[in-house]
Amino acid sequence: MNEPRLTLATASAWLEEVLGQFPDDRIELDKIDVLSGDSVPGIYNELLVHTHHMTVTLEEYCGSSLHLEVVKVRHEGQDYARKLVLRSGEGGPVVLAGIMRFRLEFVREEIRQTIVEASTPLGRILIENDVLRRIETVAFLRFPLQNTFGELLGPGAEDDFSYGRIAIIFCDGAPAVELLELIPSGI
Repeated sequence: MNEPRLTLATASAWLEEVLGQFPDDRIELDKIDVLSGDSVPGIYNELLVHTHHMTVTLEEYCGSSLHLEVVKVRHEGQDYARKLVLRSGEGGPVVLAGIMRFRLEFVREEIRQTIVEASTPLGRILIENDVLRRIETVAFLRFPLQNTFGELLGPGAEDDFSYGRIAIIFCDGAPAVELLELIPSGI
């Protein structure tokens, strides 16, 4: 079920593209491990190995709504990317850090505007606007944290790495969103 399609060798170009939205020369691709879903340990498996929106999964896990904080934005025409964190409630702990790249031409204008306003997590926007969506995991990752992601995930990290996934969200059948999603270590 939802096994990754790529190895690090074949995922490198994909990772470079997503990470290239907000470069950090401290991220070394050869330090990222690509895993099968059954190799993702413990709570990370529960939070990552599924085909649901992380918004819904994390809200259920935390027992509260998620608060979006946008760290950086790159917006050129119909291509919109942001580096972000999701918190459990406003001012709560970080429960996800990531990069979202959205091809805006695949959704209606009012949805584009809501995404660009950057006040609501993407999953919530798509759900509330009844966008037909399918989430496909590209790869599960063991990701080093000696970089901006480690800084975003905050203090209290128990390890020098955490787990995440790269995924595509298809909106009404079109590959509209590329995601890199990382869960804090010790969540």
